[in-house]
Amino acid sequence: MVIAFLTLLSLNVWGQTKNTAFIHIYDLIEQKNFFKAKEIYDLQKKDLSDSHQKFVEAFLDNAFNRLEESNNQINQLIKAESNLPDSLILELYRIKENNCVKLFDYKEAKNALTTILKDYKNLLSENEINEIENSLKIWFALENEPKQKTFIKDAVRLKMEKDKVGLNNLKVSNGKDSLNFIFDTGANLSTVPKSTAQLFGMKIIPVDIEVGTITGEKVPAQIAVCPEFKLDNIEILNSIFLVLDDNALAFPQIDYQIYGVLGFPVIEALREIQITRDGYFTVPKEETKNSFESNMAMDGLTPLIYINQRHFTFDTGADRTIFYHSYYIENQKEIDKNYKPEKISFGGAAGRKEFDGYVISVNINILDKEITLKDIQLLKEKIKNSETVYGNIGQDLIKQFHKMTMNFDRMFIKFD
Repeated sequence: MVIAFLTLLSLNVWGQTKNTAFIHIYDLIEQKNFFKAKEIYDLQKKDLSDSHQKFVEAFLDNAFNRLEESNNQINQLIKAESNLPDSLILELYRIKENNCVKLFDYKEAKNALTTILKDYKNLLSENEINEIENSLKIWFALENEPKQKTFIKDAVRLKMEKDKVGLNNLKVSNGKDSLNFIFDTGANLSTVPKSTAQLFGMKIIPVDIEVGTITGEKVPAQIAVCPEFKLDNIEILNSIFLVLDDNALAFPQIDYQIYGVLGFPVIEALREIQITRDGYFTVPKEETKNSFESNMAMDGLTPLIYINQRHFTFDTGADRTIFYHSYYIENQKEIDKNYKPEKISFGGAAGRKEFDGYVISVNINILDKEITLKDIQLLKEKIKNSETVYGNIGQDLIKQFHKMTMNFDRMFIKFD
């Protein structure tokens, strides 16, 4: 009887505004498939209530980097005290935090998370509470710090250097010292070892946080503000860096040390970047025009790319593409029939791990170009419970083209 009453109460809360179209769109949003969600929303927008329209637009504006528009929708919904259930209001505050982080408004990011813990804590799991409290440490530490500013004086064309593990590096200077930093669209935040932070005169803020790695492990970190660094004639002020112990970014077995990683907040601020097969990094004077639908979105601080009607993370710091559990489930029969199980080993700052999987070849259509990716590692099980994408696209795809362009205004990735 109690269960029946709670079910009825839930239906009453949603009753007047919940419909099939919204359920479908929101399910796609939860799966991080913003591309398909946008397609369906454009077709079925008229079937949604005003509150549901604003809710969906808040998410899609966030995903397609229209941050102020997203915050405007959120603020309207919160101010209007809409009839959305608390579970959806909670998600709006999560999106608001992400918008504010990308806008470098750390105080408002802190306020959004503070509200979540104050008013919606009962809807969170213990793990979610721990993650929010971890993020709050960062935004509390940064709330009075100045915003990142980027000055692009002219077009830039730099030769990228390959390090000993094959990753692209750019020379970064503070005017006195220079070091090679890995260029990595898969890095949510830029990262340095403590020795680099000290060399570049970064302001290290004494706050102990944990950051996740690709293997699902967590490593301790601090936060720092870099007063100034340069990429040729691009000047970046007040950029945020995660600071890890030197040994967390060292691989003594191959005599390899990471001196820095340039992550999303720096890369996005350049508006458009181009990387050529022969190793040149370009920030053009005028942005490239496109005549196709946006095929790039953001899941938080992680770029997504839409290929073959599937969504993948896009990581220029990864030497190879890897496919995840969702791809295996969708193609299980064919994979089990044509490939033998293998142990897949990969890792990051927390070390290496082995997973059950396969090594496969796949034909891909990207912007009407047919290519074949060989020796793709495919994992049978999820690395993380929160995993929703089909895989991670790396340099092996990028290298099949002469030039790759990422545009953060029009939100597209183009291959020529």
